[in-house]
Amino acid sequence: MDGVIRILRRFVGSTILVSFLLLLFNLVLLGSLIFQENHKGPSPEAIVQKLANELVLQQGNYVLGHEGIQLLDTHQTWAMLMDRDGQVQWSERLPEDIPRSYDVTDVAKFSRYYLMEYPVYVWEREDGLLVLGYPKNTYGKYQIDFLVEWLRSLPVRILLLLLCNVALALLVSVLIGTRVIRGIRPLIHGIHALSKEEPVQVDTGGIFNDVSQSINSTSQMLQEKNDALKARDVARSNWIAGISHDIRTPLSMILGYASELEDQPELSAEYKQQAAIIRRQGERLRSLVSDLNLVSMLEYDMQPLQLKSIRLSALARQVVSDFLNNGLDESYDISLHVMDESLIVSGDERLLYRAITNLVQNSIRHNPDGCKIELKTGPADGVFYSFVVSDNGKGIPKEELKGVILLPYTSGRTRPNRQGHGLGLPMVERIAKAHQGELILESDRGEGLTAVVKLPASKVGE
Repeated sequence: MDGVIRILRRFVGSTILVSFLLLLFNLVLLGSLIFQENHKGPSPEAIVQKLANELVLQQGNYVLGHEGIQLLDTHQTWAMLMDRDGQVQWSERLPEDIPRSYDVTDVAKFSRYYLMEYPVYVWEREDGLLVLGYPKNTYGKYQIDFLVEWLRSLPVRILLLLLCNVALALLVSVLIGTRVIRGIRPLIHGIHALSKEEPVQVDTGGIFNDVSQSINSTSQMLQEKNDALKARDVARSNWIAGISHDIRTPLSMILGYASELEDQPELSAEYKQQAAIIRRQGERLRSLVSDLNLVSMLEYDMQPLQLKSIRLSALARQVVSDFLNNGLDESYDISLHVMDESLIVSGDERLLYRAITNLVQNSIRHNPDGCKIELKTGPADGVFYSFVVSDNGKGIPKEELKGVILLPYTSGRTRPNRQGHGLGLPMVERIAKAHQGELILESDRGEGLTAVVKLPASKVGE
């Protein structure tokens, strides 16, 4: 706070100076606008002179030309002609409250200012005085007296005043700028170093003491976080490498023997089918290794999406069909309910298939005694469609729901992974997020699990 007060105190003077310059600029601008407004059309003097030329005497009567009539109409003015005796000889649009005769005193009063609060302008003719009147409150007429010598020297005075102000402003700006730059330069270098994740130690003296301390603290905090992130990434890499190595050898043997059993002619069809199931499940196990890489890529938005239009009902039937054809245990009753066949989303079919498959597999894995599993598609609201996978198994305690979508070994995950590798639900959540959707989990102990994948509805023509 002390640094802020010092900065404020230092810049008060410059603020006053800038305000003065702005005030001067506004005065000049206002004057130019007033001048432009007053001269955007013909001046009253020019109009009254024009009327004097347009007004002619024909056969004993005064007649105003067509152009003069148009001028009166355009400017909503009135006019009258007085003879040498002060009698009105001719008038056009003359208001009722205007007298028709005047003496010398009356003429002397209104000739330069107002007549009955009407601003008037006069022009002398051989046959009298032409008076042009404007509506009330349209023109202000004032008289200001100046010494001629002062007026003559006014431009020079204004120029000198402006030059003095410019010189003073330049001097103050240079002094303040030099002082501020001297204090800001280390801060700029420090901020550039922070952007490059380099350690920073800025001198904490000067008027920017608080900012310097904040930069130093931020640098230290970033270095500590970077070290922690590097340690976590190393642990994750070692974990992924260990799983991949442990799975590779036994999985290759399983797939090899299963393929050989499928090709044995002396085996019955039933045994060959069982061997095929073993092979397919082995291939599914092999895909778990790629799941590890996929989760990491989704975590850092590195997974490109192969988008296309996908019918949710077709995707749901594909998932159910694959589970039934791969020998789903009879203790699991899987069903499908399609609310609307026309629901289409724009997404990566491979990733969405894997997300729904993981949800079904999650229900199977965590309910070894069997359960009912239902897949349901339908509209969630006007913008999203929903793909729901629910079971009536043992469920998850409500207080643990937020933790199950966190990756293994994440500090915020409190639920232990008693079964499985812990990638299923985190992967589903990240796949939904990559599609601009979300994963919603609803459950409690003994009440089963309902997983809702909300996906943006595909627009017509996508």
